Amino acid sequence: MMLKKILLIIFLCFYTSAFAKMHMSKSTYNSLMKAQKLIEKDDYKTSKKILEELLKSDSKNDYEKSYILQTLSNIYIHEDNYKKVAKAYKQIIKYNAFEKDSIDKIKFSLSKIYLSLEKYKPSIKLSNELLNSKVLKKNDVYETLILAYYYEKKYKKSIEYSKKYFSSKKEIKESWYKILYSSYVEIKDYNNAIKTMEIMVKLFSKNESYWVQLASLYQEKNRLKDSLATLELAYKNGVLKNKNNILYFINISLQNGVYKKANDLLTKAVETGLVKEDKKIFELLVSTHANAKDIDLAIKKIKSSEYGNENKYKLILANLYYQKQEFKNSIAILDTMKTKRNSKTAGEKELLKALCFYELDDKKTSIKILKQVVKNPYQKKRARSILKSLES
Repeated sequence: MMLKKILLIIFLCFYTSAFAKMHMSKSTYNSLMKAQKLIEKDDYKTSKKILEELLKSDSKNDYEKSYILQTLSNIYIHEDNYKKVAKAYKQIIKYNAFEKDSIDKIKFSLSKIYLSLEKYKPSIKLSNELLNSKVLKKNDVYETLILAYYYEKKYKKSIEYSKKYFSSKKEIKESWYKILYSSYVEIKDYNNAIKTMEIMVKLFSKNESYWVQLASLYQEKNRLKDSLATLELAYKNGVLKNKNNILYFINISLQNGVYKKANDLLTKAVETGLVKEDKKIFELLVSTHANAKDIDLAIKKIKSSEYGNENKYKLILANLYYQKQEFKNSIAILDTMKTKRNSKTAGEKELLKALCFYELDDKKTSIKILKQVVKNPYQKKRARSILKSLES
């Protein structure tokens, strides 16, 4: 729709020009006027027939043919047939019968059409020819070059013209920042990508994805504190709302060792229904509770969960009781675990049990268990080490 608007604005209104009459026969002029009136009445079919018949005549000069093609292309624009518009404009340029300023406008229109038809190289060629045009604004040409080079994957050239465009224009639309940012990312120039996204976050602060992209770039450059600060500000300003982005914030908090923050975020997300508590989220909750030193909350979480009866979580629960120095509770949990003989889980279970008995001053039972654990292929090294220290 935008392309159609541009082309219609640039369309040469020949029928009002006295100059046109001086370069074409009266019959041609009258036929063109008739065709134009039919276009205004949306009778494109009849108008097209008149113009096509005019074009077939060998008596028409290049100037007349150019006007016929120009009028015909106007019909193609209404029909969204840009391939035919491009063909007509190419022929007009080849005839070169119009004044230079008019030809430049036709070339500019053709460069836009090529862009929409994904013919980026001819669009670039035409646009470069128009950089010194007196009738066109350079910024309009820059826009075409930025896009054409970008889609042609010539990102450095797209950046080059983006810089020229930005330096000569006061207000830049969001879409042009996105092209510049994406170009930097494509060539892995993350420092300039960060600088661009920092501007975008300030200008378009309500866009959640920009905050997350900036945080991600900081993470890419191992600037974890900046990544965390960015997400914290977005969350504080009420911008961070997407489930995956909240989980990303939690992940960055964990990477920064801010376990309490991660725990509070996740708990709130579950309570408000933003995040559904599946097995993965349950594990993360237990982990953040434990790392935040909220041992009682971690214990409560496991004991109240549907997943709590699995050996994996029983072992975690027993370890949590051990950390609280509630060794009898730890042993009681371990005794409820059914494990396969000499499995990894069995070795972990018995080793923890031995440590609990040792803490309860039952050295004899502890040594007896450790002698059994020595036979376990997964825990034998550790069991031997502990056993050696106890028997010495």
